[in-house]
Formats: sequence, C-alpha cells, structure tokens
Amino acid sequence: MKKLKLQAAVMGVAACFSLGLQGAANAVPGGDVSVMAHPTGCYDGLYDNGWYMSCTKSNGGQYRAWVRCIPFNGGPKVERDAAVWKSSGLSIVSCPPLTYVETGGQWTRG
Repeated sequence: MKKLKLQAAVMGVAACFSLGLQGAANAVPGGDVSVMAHPTGCYDGLYDNGWYMSCTKSNGGQYRAWVRCIPFNGGPKVERDAAVWKSSGLSIVSCPPLTYVETGGQWTRG
C-alpha cells in the first residue's frame, strides 16, 4: 500500500510540472514581463586619463565604458573595460599609470 501511495504522489508532482502549474509560483505578481533591450540615449567621452559613459534609459539592459591606452615609452597598446556593468549612473574606466588615452567607447547588452 505504501508503494502505491508513493507512486501516486510522484505521478501527482510530475503532472504539476507537465501541466505548467509550477509557473504560478514563479510569476511576477501584477507585473508585466518584457524582453530586456539595449540601453538608449547613451553618451561617452574623455574623462581625466580614461573614458566615461552613461545612458539616459537602461531599458532593462546594461552598459560599460572601455578605453584603449598607449604607453608613454612605446610598447603594446592596453585595452581596459570598466569592471562593472551599469544600469544607471556613470561607468568610468581609467588608463594604467604611464599611459595616455588613444580612444574609448561603449559596450551595451540587453
């Protein structure tokens, strides 16, 4: 009898998953689910010895600045990305010591 009860319980759990009843537990109450888009209204530019970036609307996406630096004494160019993806505020990345900015730009992701 115990085996029959266990089998019925397992079948009940399997039916819940196959019918999609688990989705109710993960639903956002009263919220609308939308696809994340790339940020818009972005601008960037030279900032001290580095590069900055900001966007007026994140649209659920994220952004960060990058910079390409040239060593004063020659050698290979150095590229750096800001460490943190942002959804608001400034993203700032700096060149390492003894280098200067060649150019910079922005990365975005949805």
